[in-house]
Amino acid sequence: MLSLIMALFIIWLLWKLGIGIIKIVGFLFLIGLVFVFVSYLVVPILALVLIGSLVGFLIRA
Repeated sequence: MLSLIMALFIIWLLWKLGIGIIKIVGFLFLIGLVFVFVSYLVVPILALVLIGSLVGFLIRA
C-alpha cells in the first residue's frame, strides 16, 4: 500500500513540475527495472560473498 501511495505521490509531483505523463511512466518503469536488477542479481551476489567470508573466517579460526 505504501508503494502505491509513493507512486501516486511521484506522479503528482512530476505532473505539478510540468513533466509529461510519458516521461513519468518512463521514470517509474526505470525505477522498476532498477529494483528488479537489485533484487534478482545484487542480493544473491551479496549473499554468496557473505557466505564465503563466513567460511573463510571459520577456516582461519
